[in-house]
Amino acid sequence: MSTPHTALPGTGQRIAAEAIGTFLVVLVAAGTLVLSDDVVAAALAYGLAHAAAVAALGRVSAHLNPAATVGSAVAGRTTWRDAGMLIGTQVVAGVLAGLVLFALLHGYEGFEAEGNMGQNSFGDLGNGYAAWAALLLEVLVTFLFVLVVLAVFDERREDRDLAPLWTGLALVALALLAIRFTGASLNPARSIGPALFAGGDAILQQWVFILGPLLGGLLAGLAAPFVLGRSGAPVPGSGLRLPARRSGSGSGSGTGSGDAAATTTQQWDQERPIIQDGWQWDPVAQEWKPADPQWTTPQDDPTEQTPWPDTGGDQGTQIR
Repeated sequence: MSTPHTALPGTGQRIAAEAIGTFLVVLVAAGTLVLSDDVVAAALAYGLAHAAAVAALGRVSAHLNPAATVGSAVAGRTTWRDAGMLIGTQVVAGVLAGLVLFALLHGYEGFEAEGNMGQNSFGDLGNGYAAWAALLLEVLVTFLFVLVVLAVFDERREDRDLAPLWTGLALVALALLAIRFTGASLNPARSIGPALFAGGDAILQQWVFILGPLLGGLLAGLAAPFVLGRSGAPVPGSGLRLPARRSGSGSGSGTGSGDAAATTTQQWDQERPIIQDGWQWDPVAQEWKPADPQWTTPQDDPTEQTPWPDTGGDQGTQIR
């Protein structure tokens, strides 16, 4: 008896997974800082919420953090088109978490939300930590966190089922380091949501907690291929590759056989679709369909190149 094929997660499922997971992480991280002065408790809550969300939703999508999404895209594991969709979802979910926390805290009579929403801060609004130091700290801790995420979700690892544990522990450790300095952002969605309800001064400081984590994620994405190596070709539409330059017509005999081969190869690369497990991504219909046999036979490559590695699309945990 044949086993029925399991359909890959659709766009709606991925958006829902990112929204729910990010909502959980932001609500717990900010809410714990409001209700407790215990740094250890706040760091544990942040890391455990992240680990639980990844474990529960990772089969569908579990970036939960714009910095992780940027790192995955730069490392060649997520398309920039998908990255934009995921980041937008994460930010909206973070704002919704801030709104829910704002409503819940008003259950205390006389509660004042200004400056008291578990928002990230520095300088006069925080512990007096300088802006440049806060930015540097957020770049550093986010770089380390995203690099760990990219490492433990590497498809060559046999223990990927333990990835939620390792990423959660990494977040706990880095939050323990950073909470006393900035409140430990490592995630622009975690910072933006609570800050919108904490007053104008908190909002003005968010440039550090947006720019810092995004730079950290970008650097982690650049470092990952050098530190970890590549398991295959980057997903089409990802990375920081520049467009190929077109060869001029030149003089003498005109276009040679080398130029013709390069043109054919470029056309083949542009036309080649994303294939995974016998399914082909339809960019027009925005859904997965059974793969066309012509794209599953590498010998059809007119340039007679070796078969391309399976790019795998951008499914599953999304961070591979």
